[in-house]
Amino acid sequence: MAKQVGPIFLECTWDDLTFYKMDGKYYARKKSRLTREKVLKHPRFAKTRHYATLLACASKIASSIYKDLPLHWRQFWMFRGFTGEALTMLHECFTAQDAYDYLWETYVEYWVLYQQKTGIQLRTGRKDKPFRRGKTYKTRLKHLTENSKCRRYLKILGKNHWKSSYDHTADRLQQERKRLARQAHLEWIEEQRLKGRWKEQEERWRIMQASNKLVA
Repeated sequence: MAKQVGPIFLECTWDDLTFYKMDGKYYARKKSRLTREKVLKHPRFAKTRHYATLLACASKIASSIYKDLPLHWRQFWMFRGFTGEALTMLHECFTAQDAYDYLWETYVEYWVLYQQKTGIQLRTGRKDKPFRRGKTYKTRLKHLTENSKCRRYLKILGKNHWKSSYDHTADRLQQERKRLARQAHLEWIEEQRLKGRWKEQEERWRIMQASNKLVA
């Protein structure tokens, strides 16, 4: 790691060097070869993936406990504390259900008993989820054609294609299919034409070879 002297300070990657800013100072280092695919699949990062999974589980447990607390009582630092306690229990080979039960009995059960004893309903962060209707055909079609991560979108429309509108998605998909079919047919015709030309040239070559043999 080297410091940038100036007078111009950079924050970018150039060739094999990376220029960056940290704590108000500018540094330069060699470009890292670490990629997302390597972290997700390489055996060397198995522990990293394991601990990331534990942290995700602990965060979900802490979020559920945090939502059950009264609004006038809870503070955001509590969420970080719940996450740390849940992560510690998961490290000690407790199950996620055991960690959740322990945190609920420690922090939430008191408020439940308080409501039962006093009859005062405390307002919590937990919301009543309304009934959700099933997705309509247009909504499903929109997801399949406008979602850039969908395989069908990438296969039919390509990565840098237009984003289809809500009302004319089916028509545009049909037009795109016809265009791709027409293009494939033209490529096939061109391929057949080249094959025919090659056969003609091959036949002429055979005739020339035969005539040369007769002359000799």
